[in-house]
Amino acid sequence: MPFIRKRRIWWGPVPEATSYVVYVSKDDKIYDPIKFLWEKTPDIVSQPVIGKTELNVPDEWPEFPKEPGTYHIAITSRDDVGNQSEPFLLSGVFKFLAPPSPSKGGIDSLPLVHSVMDRGRTIIQASLEEMRNNEEVRDAYFKGS
Repeated sequence: MPFIRKRRIWWGPVPEATSYVVYVSKDDKIYDPIKFLWEKTPDIVSQPVIGKTELNVPDEWPEFPKEPGTYHIAITSRDDVGNQSEPFLLSGVFKFLAPPSPSKGGIDSLPLVHSVMDRGRTIIQASLEEMRNNEEVRDAYFKGS
């Protein structure tokens, strides 16, 4: 399962509010006061929030859009009889998809070569087995002296 970075949508508390409603849409024009119809607005997804002033997506809002892009968020306060405020607007880039895994890879052994500087000269150190079996190590050892 890939690691997906969560996002937190938060807002300041409203003393008179008993709950909040968070709305999301790709279209920022949908929140125009003439077009906005709260939960009845077409092409909008909403999530009621009770007892807190934040929402972690996508965990606490599974219906939040999964397609990457810029989304416009509206948050309203709701009182005990159902009245809702005008929307507070936010927007941000959301992406809840991980990139694909690498298609190739491997593990290689590296030669047991170690070099040190001694009085301005590079000294190549290698095991006898590496010297015998690895032409590159042998050449580096003999050319370095």
